[in-house]
This record gives sequence, C-alpha cells and structure tokens, in this order.
Amino acid sequence: MTILVTFFLSCSVFIGMIGASEKFHDCDVYSDEANIPTENTYCIKDFEDGKFYCKSWTCADPDCPEEQQLAQEGSSCPICPDTCTNGGIIFDKGDSIKCVDGSNKCTCTDTGVVISTRRGTNKFWLCGVPEN
Repeated sequence: MTILVTFFLSCSVFIGMIGASEKFHDCDVYSDEANIPTENTYCIKDFEDGKFYCKSWTCADPDCPEEQQLAQEGSSCPICPDTCTNGGIIFDKGDSIKCVDGSNKCTCTDTGVVISTRRGTNKFWLCGVPEN
C-alpha cells in the first residue's frame, strides 16, 4: 500500500487523473486547487462555480539532436534553437499560434521569448467549446 501511495505522489499525471472531479470538453475540472498538476498544465478559475478548469499537454519532440536542445524560460518543454513552445507546441521564431489559453495569439520573438496578446480568457475558450 505504501509503495502505491509513493508512486502516485511522484507522478503528477496520476494525481491529475485522480484529483479531477469531471471533464469539460478538453479540460479536467478540479474542485481542490491542491490536486492540480504542477507541470504542463494551464488553469483558470471560474468564480461562478468556484472550480478550476485545466488544460494539460505533453511536450512535442524537438526536431534537433538532444545536445542542441534548449530550455525555454517558463516551460518544461525542450526546444531547438530558433524555436519557441507554448502548450507543448513548438513553433519557429517570427511565427504565431493560438496560445494554450484558447483566446490569445502567441508569437515567438527573435530573442526566443514568447509574447502574447492580452485578451482575457474563459473556460469556454480554454477548453475548446465549439462555437455555435
């Protein structure tokens, strides 16, 4: 029994699966903030229902040899030179993608830093609810 508890505590993926009380489209929903995984997860709190809506991802594999891979500030996903990552998606300097929050546009700058527009988001955009 102790071995299983230790295993689950050391693996945030299992904590997220156990702690999520429900699914909402592409998101896991948590009532207790303490159960939210700490890596590769973006969450917002809905103040109407008091729940946390979280989108998790796995890192894309960089398209360069391991010895050339770099860490990007604010991300646990490795990248290659001249690229950035957001929500596990790798994209080139100068390119823009939809940010993981589902609302903003993220751009990979010449310095390798991701900048984004500053529009707010909500659980519908974050979780990929289809527009009517």
